Amino acid sequence: MIFIEELLSFTSRWHPVFVHLPIGMLFLAFIFAVFARSERYRYLSSAIPFSLLFGAGAAILTCITGYLLSLDGGYDTSVLSFHQWLGIAVAVLSFWTYALYRSADTGTGLWAKLVKYRFFFLITVVALLGATGHFGGTLTHGKGYMKDALPSAIKKIAGIQAGEEKLILLENVQEAHVYDAIIQPILQQRCQSCHGDKKQEGGLALHNRESILKGGEEGSVLTAGKLDKSELYARLILPEGHEGRMPPKGRTPISAEQIQLIGWWIEQGADFEKKAKDLKQNDKIAAILKNLEEGDSSAKSAYAALPDAPPLPEDAIQQLQLKGIKVIPLSADNNYVMVNAINYPEFSDADMQDLLKMKDNIVQLKLGHTAISDKALSEIAKLPVLMKLHLEHTAITNEGLKHIKNHKKLSYINLYKTKVSDEGLSYLQHIPTLEQIYVYQTGVTPAGIDKVRHSLSKSHLDTGNYQLPFLATDTTRYQ
Repeated sequence: MIFIEELLSFTSRWHPVFVHLPIGMLFLAFIFAVFARSERYRYLSSAIPFSLLFGAGAAILTCITGYLLSLDGGYDTSVLSFHQWLGIAVAVLSFWTYALYRSADTGTGLWAKLVKYRFFFLITVVALLGATGHFGGTLTHGKGYMKDALPSAIKKIAGIQAGEEKLILLENVQEAHVYDAIIQPILQQRCQSCHGDKKQEGGLALHNRESILKGGEEGSVLTAGKLDKSELYARLILPEGHEGRMPPKGRTPISAEQIQLIGWWIEQGADFEKKAKDLKQNDKIAAILKNLEEGDSSAKSAYAALPDAPPLPEDAIQQLQLKGIKVIPLSADNNYVMVNAINYPEFSDADMQDLLKMKDNIVQLKLGHTAISDKALSEIAKLPVLMKLHLEHTAITNEGLKHIKNHKKLSYINLYKTKVSDEGLSYLQHIPTLEQIYVYQTGVTPAGIDKVRHSLSKSHLDTGNYQLPFLATDTTRYQ
């Protein structure tokens, strides 16, 4: 019995593989049918029945594996229902359309009349295919996945309102219940698209206290008073670029202040009823809480010491966006931006020239998983207000870090999985503003780390080597 259950579970994992077969073959049949309507390409009509039959058969396999996958749970039931029945409709109508195309055009009766309209049945199959894929994408990536990624110019033309994140503002932060007023809003903003009441990746939901205490398929995620035993916290502090980090790549990242608040709540007992004044607060936590009360965002306070940024050059932004590089404003109060090349892994040293056109505006730069080399660092050194720099999974070496050793504003650098060693790390000790350095899976040694920690005593130097239990969500990939 256990073997059968495991076999069915294994079979269900083939759904993402099979799902592309009917999409390709049925759409190919549609393309053949469109061209075959022309005398010049009439010969393509003979390939239509085979494409439809292959696509219909693949659709059946997709429906079966999809149903088995749905038994694992963790999906929005209403969206799942639409996706499931639309998928079944695609399979049934594909066989029906195949039969119509296999028949001759001649004859009498109802069937002969239906044959004349077979192209319209095929159009319906393609339309259903698109709708099925839409709901399947919603199950995987959450609602608004495509809409949220639209360029801002298109959103404006289409009248789509950009989603604005609701800030946590409290009248009297010390009288606020920590979980209800502070922790739950953070979880709602950063975690509940995958771990909420409608979708539970890995069987984990974080939308209420009962679900948090219950944990996921791999057990508890919260151990009161023990950060090192709490999966909820451990996932948040993994270096960016680590496959186990939450939120995963492609999702809105959680801020350092939000992580500190969650850690503070857990460390102080993870009580769901206590007010802020009932929990011990160090100076850093007290300052973060005060900002919530004043409505002073961490971004605003962090950029207060920077010089006023000039207007953003629209032509430079358009050049970057055409390549898929994101240019994201960080505040409505200034012209500072984050530049993210996550969707343009081909980003190379030559592309740095486009960034220099807005050198006084770039506060955060994400070049992880790109094709840059040490030469790019010589250009990055020319970004005077740069505060956060992501270089994970790139080919940079010690020579590259030599270029930025005299930077005046840099507070965060991620060197995860680079060829940097103690020599490169030593260049960073000349940057007194550095607060966070990630050197997980590099050539850095404990001796090199101790030397930098001595020079930058207030910096957090993260070496990784976390030991975390496997979660079902570890197999999920986001685009």
